[in-house]
Amino acid sequence: MSKPNILVVGSINMDLMIYGVPKIPKYGETVFCDNYSYVPGGKGANQALAVALQGANSTMVGRVGNDENGHIIKRELENSGVNTDYIIVDKKTQTGLDPILVNNTGKYVSYVVLGGNNCLQPVDLENALKDNEYDMLIMQLEMPLEMVYKTYELATKRKIPVFLDAGPATTISFERLKGIYIISPNEAETEALTGITIDTEKRARKAARLLYEEIQAVYVILKMGSRGVLLYDGKEAKMIPAFKINAIDSTGAGDTFGATLAVQLCKGVEINKAIVISQAAAGICVSRKGAQPSIPSEKEVNDYLQKHNPDFERSIL
Repeated sequence: MSKPNILVVGSINMDLMIYGVPKIPKYGETVFCDNYSYVPGGKGANQALAVALQGANSTMVGRVGNDENGHIIKRELENSGVNTDYIIVDKKTQTGLDPILVNNTGKYVSYVVLGGNNCLQPVDLENALKDNEYDMLIMQLEMPLEMVYKTYELATKRKIPVFLDAGPATTISFERLKGIYIISPNEAETEALTGITIDTEKRARKAARLLYEEIQAVYVILKMGSRGVLLYDGKEAKMIPAFKINAIDSTGAGDTFGATLAVQLCKGVEINKAIVISQAAAGICVSRKGAQPSIPSEKEVNDYLQKHNPDFERSIL
């Protein structure tokens, strides 16, 4: 079987990871943290890398500045097997920057300077679509919303299924994304989209139904952290629990989940099983520090599943 071809359109950032954050400071307040590091990131770049590591052909559309951060990120993606021909080095802007504050339980908050991500244009995508054929397109909301809508429009014209990883949390026009293949927000993003706090499974089901009715997606997939994933297909809402993991840093876990799921679906894997595989990939991710350095390979995910499958898979599939 040939490798799936997946196109990722979206954000490329340099992450400034700050660990051991005791609390989020108030204005005028200083808090002391443990350590920091610079790590290539951005939701789009994370997904492009994860797609490549999971055994698919990965192509990235994005923009970086003509600066050290941009050159580092582009080189790292190239070295990992991502096609970076459509990552534009824009001399008029900076590479996106994302300071991420991580507490001792692995939860995080982040502040994004969009930089080149805010300069993405439809022509950037058109060039990639003109040159190649793709089995799926993944995008996020870490770029101008007009670019999000135009991306969906261009992909739909070419009959490419679109997977929207609906982060960061914001509101969107459901009308302009009607019929999308997958929409997959996390807890905060679901609340932003629906006004429903998904603190219980009942509320999550309600939010999933609302999203389904509004956007008419084929699948609504709510990422609920350590509780797992809720899958809704318009008929049945199914809760698929997460693997039990000692979480160190949840940065990039959602990106890893979405990219792995896209690869599995393109390979023809049934969606429930694909979600279990993707949960395993995300679980490995949260057990490590950093976004891109924590993304596992296809072999690591397979080894993890072989080790944990006996109890887990029989209870779910």
